[in-house]
Amino acid sequence: MANYWSRNWGAKLATFRKTVERLENWPTALGMRIAQNNPRPRLLNFRDGLNVVCRGRTSDWDVVSELVVSGGYGLALDHLRKLPGQPLVLDLGGNIGVFSLLAARLHPGAVVHTYEPGPPNFRQCEINRLLNPSVSERIHLHREAVGGETRMTEFLYDELSPQSSGMYARQGRKFPVQIRSFAEVVEGCAGPVALAKIDIEGAEFDILASTPAAVWRNVHAVSIEVHDDPRGQLALPGFLAKLEALGFPHLCKEPVAAVSYFLWRD
Repeated sequence: MANYWSRNWGAKLATFRKTVERLENWPTALGMRIAQNNPRPRLLNFRDGLNVVCRGRTSDWDVVSELVVSGGYGLALDHLRKLPGQPLVLDLGGNIGVFSLLAARLHPGAVVHTYEPGPPNFRQCEINRLLNPSVSERIHLHREAVGGETRMTEFLYDELSPQSSGMYARQGRKFPVQIRSFAEVVEGCAGPVALAKIDIEGAEFDILASTPAAVWRNVHAVSIEVHDDPRGQLALPGFLAKLEALGFPHLCKEPVAAVSYFLWRD
């Protein structure tokens, strides 16, 4: 425990304070953070009614802490909150479903389509969806990956860091997965996409390279985490410049995540 508090104690203390403020059973979260080798899953009950199960011996709590406690995707969610009607949200790389839950809870009319190909993550995503019955019917799960082209491929699932799993991961258990092209996903929606959250571990470069500009015109806002180009051909500035050129004149960096950006149209 001493080692835990010795590193960046100021930032950790601030996070702890936020955790106590947001989480009803905060000792459970603290125990999970300290006893990181305990594999037992824990149910976290937030004071606003959100319920999330985190798996032990994984990075699930880190994801929950970043998104719920520290306010990750804050710009994107603030944008969503102001939209009228029933905005359609895509959550590409759903992991355990935290972003989908936040989006559905934030906007009472939002309809969320969540794409998560990793079988262990998908099961956890479904558990968390069912634990939140007030929004569960507006969250639709798809056990598929999203990329540049529709095809079958291998997906590498990292047991310790599930959110780092993906088609371009360097280690993990292999699963065959169906990739659905981003163009096919967008064109299959009932209307325009109000917000596309994209965190797909490098496959965003495939989407950018293969998706026609006409498809992007049906997407009004994008919240994207940019990883290293798996092929080493395009650096971050070039990636963002190409995305802006598709008709997103506004670009802001999300304040919490290091490589997460929010782009939107007027």
